[in-house]
Amino acid sequence: MSETSNSATQRFERELPGDRFAQLRKQLVRIAASEHSLLLTGPSGTGKSRLAKCVHECSARSMGEFVEVSCASIPAQLLESELFGYRKGAFSGAFKDKKGLFEFADGGTLFLDEIGEMPLELQPKLLLFLQNQRFFPLGSTEAVEVNVRLIAATNQELKEAMRAKQFRQDLYFRLNVFELELPALRARREMIPVLAVQFLAEAMGAATFPQFSDAALDQLLQYDWPGNIRELRNVMLRVAALVDLDETVLPEHLPVFEITNKEPAAEQLWAGQTLAEMEREAVRCALQANDGKRTATAEQLGVSEKTIYNLIKRYKIEL
Repeated sequence: MSETSNSATQRFERELPGDRFAQLRKQLVRIAASEHSLLLTGPSGTGKSRLAKCVHECSARSMGEFVEVSCASIPAQLLESELFGYRKGAFSGAFKDKKGLFEFADGGTLFLDEIGEMPLELQPKLLLFLQNQRFFPLGSTEAVEVNVRLIAATNQELKEAMRAKQFRQDLYFRLNVFELELPALRARREMIPVLAVQFLAEAMGAATFPQFSDAALDQLLQYDWPGNIRELRNVMLRVAALVDLDETVLPEHLPVFEITNKEPAAEQLWAGQTLAEMEREAVRCALQANDGKRTATAEQLGVSEKTIYNLIKRYKIEL
């Protein structure tokens, strides 16, 4: 495996930790190395935007721009001019030429979030771009050619939208050369402790971070996280504001969760492995962040270098 592939694999490991996603990470390395369109699907808050940026940064386009726009956040009548730009005199108030986001993304990646919200009348223009990498700005009869990779995302069921004649079938098949679905967080509960540690460490911005009590971990595992990864990250921001570095995260530091999942507590659900898995991932991520240096990793995690050595041996962590 090349040095570039190794770097990409490590980056995707940070975004999708755990053995369960090993095959997906391998696919993502290849997808990032390609030039084809990518369609990310799954519920809102599952990390589609973050993964799209990761794909860009692991690709040959990483030195180019990553331009992100939500098709749901721009009024339909303005979305075309934002994406494709316009020429002076194209409409009332167009006093000078304006570049669109496709031109700003030339040489890089354009991420179209909530692609299912794109107006039906604008979809043929996007399809035309995907076919030949060129488009016509508003008010222009001269095509503009750009070199842009397109990544799109949606939390809608596009096949249902196609049946309802709200999304073009030919555009769908152009977009999903690669299609990846990110499941809801409740469907991948084994990631909750790992992500909680990661987000808390980021929020604390310190060399060490607080540990979780078993009771607090149980609450995190039993909650269904309707807001998915975005909600978990926000909860860890709250924890970071309430807990000192030398304290332990307790249930009172967490919001009052409406627990609907009746699965066993953490130590029963995972037969004693949840805390071990969290520990393994925390050590592995810290080693990656410190280029495999055990002394720096020990300092970051607030343990001895001998402890790091023993954990590497216990969990068979490859450096």
